[in-house]
Amino acid sequence: MSEEKIESSIRDYVGALERNDVERAASFFADDAVWHAPEGEFKGKDEIKRYISWSLQGSPNSKFEDTGIGIVVKENKAAYEFIWEGTHEGTPIREPGICLYKFSGGKCIYHRSILDRLSTAEQSTTGFLGKRIIGTIVEQAEKGLH
Repeated sequence: MSEEKIESSIRDYVGALERNDVERAASFFADDAVWHAPEGEFKGKDEIKRYISWSLQGSPNSKFEDTGIGIVVKENKAAYEFIWEGTHEGTPIREPGICLYKFSGGKCIYHRSILDRLSTAEQSTTGFLGKRIIGTIVEQAEKGLH
């Protein structure tokens, strides 16, 4: 699979996610693919399809915007840096992310999602106590920086 075809395949996959097309998104993966996500490891196309469906139910209006390096392909591996835009329990969210891919036989066999969940928590947390807890976590993480 050429580097150009891999980039095109990733863009088609992302487009399927934006259209909430679970079947098309799942067709991106090989039958024995593995996806490492913040929520866990998903093995095989059936588990991955369930994960995609679950993800889209939680945020059916997803959009992806290239940022930073965008999509970079080297041989059969690729990286994609993006901003994900959607909602969490009705609250608009912009979450930076990076996905890593490995391809074989024209399909993705390895996928790793790296998402800034702290950014999501900062944007979606409501109420005094929730905001205080997230604020304390951020403050501790950045201790000595500012």
